Amino acid sequence: MEKHSHDFSDDEWPFDDPQNLAVLTTVPVLEGAPVLLVTHDHDGDWQVLCGTTNEPEDGRIVCFGCAYQRNRSIAELADLPRGWRAWREDANAPWTREQKELEEDES
Repeated sequence: MEKHSHDFSDDEWPFDDPQNLAVLTTVPVLEGAPVLLVTHDHDGDWQVLCGTTNEPEDGRIVCFGCAYQRNRSIAELADLPRGWRAWREDANAPWTREQKELEEDES
């Protein structure tokens, strides 16, 4: 893994989860696409997604700090409870939140 260019202080880091937590994202997000869908899964995993692809080859794992550094707007979702998701129509739209239904493989 490459040396990280981030090390947020406790005052800067908005999440309860650690900066080095592995999160799922997509190639478009890593290339600058806006984050339009964020999920905080029932098991505690986070997904920071573009909302434009579900193709497995577009998925990437990054640390939470890197995801936050690329798109600080996700700080608005730091209080998103486990088992919830949030989405928006575009990068300037407000987030809409809803509780996810527990899927069979998450129980």
